[in-house]
Amino acid sequence: MNSSQWSLLATIFGALLSGGLLLLASGVRGVPVQPDRPVSRFGLWRQQMRSSMPDAWAERYRWLVALAAVAAVIAWAITLRPIQGLVAGAAVLGLPWIWNPAGNAQRQIVRLEALAEWLQQLAGMHQSSATLVAAIDASSTRAPEAIRPQVRTLAARLRMGVDPAHAYRQFADQLADGAVDNVVLLFLTHTQSHGKGLSRALQGMSDLTAAEASALRVIDAERNKVRSSTRWVSLISLALAVYIVTNPSWGAVYRTATGQLVLIVLAGVFAGALWWLRRMAVTPPAPRLLDPLPSAGARGTAELKLKERV
Repeated sequence: MNSSQWSLLATIFGALLSGGLLLLASGVRGVPVQPDRPVSRFGLWRQQMRSSMPDAWAERYRWLVALAAVAAVIAWAITLRPIQGLVAGAAVLGLPWIWNPAGNAQRQIVRLEALAEWLQQLAGMHQSSATLVAAIDASSTRAPEAIRPQVRTLAARLRMGVDPAHAYRQFADQLADGAVDNVVLLFLTHTQSHGKGLSRALQGMSDLTAAEASALRVIDAERNKVRSSTRWVSLISLALAVYIVTNPSWGAVYRTATGQLVLIVLAGVFAGALWWLRRMAVTPPAPRLLDPLPSAGARGTAELKLKERV
């Protein structure tokens, strides 16, 4: 590989690194959420990535991205090869999933328990002659902590005059869980029919959700052995890979052009193996029953096509 090819490879890696830093800066700055605006595809992807990490890691994911960028630059500077830097950054970025192969299992259980408790609150408030919208607004300050931000956002949207059906769908998209979709379907049915018996339906759904959370706790306990094995296999494999690449006698081959290609292929195979092990250890979330709302751009395109047809 000649100098111009090395320069091209370094330019590509630099662009990827710059893009990561820009994403980090936008995440640190934060973007205000508009109550009537659906969550974008990138926003949903980011929520899914954060929800797959434990809370302690998810709260510090921005700093993890920054640390991954620093590790990539340091590895690139020491080895003078961009692929080593890219692999180092990816290894640091993937550390939460390596150390916590359980993913969001505990978060799912806690969320289900919180959802069951919130449904009980709504059932009690609605039984006291409060409408569903009023009950949601009153519960926004006392909802369980695991779902309190989403409940507050839902209550704020309803107070600002957003159509209740649309606000409920946005609430479902925020949590992206089949159990929440069940609740939202109940809300949507009540919005259309305003029939009696909502309190009993809320209480019954609360009982079913609590039973589902209890069953998930039993399944989660049985998978702990698989998760522990996955964690240590991943860490030992990663340590061996770092030793081989940094060893002067064994790692020299990875400094060549062919070695750079081999290294990125091996890194991809390693990442695929970790992903496969993680799938064995993770409790999959309940499948969604509602399709996500279209993003603002997709919605505008659909409306424009409808106007053209008319």
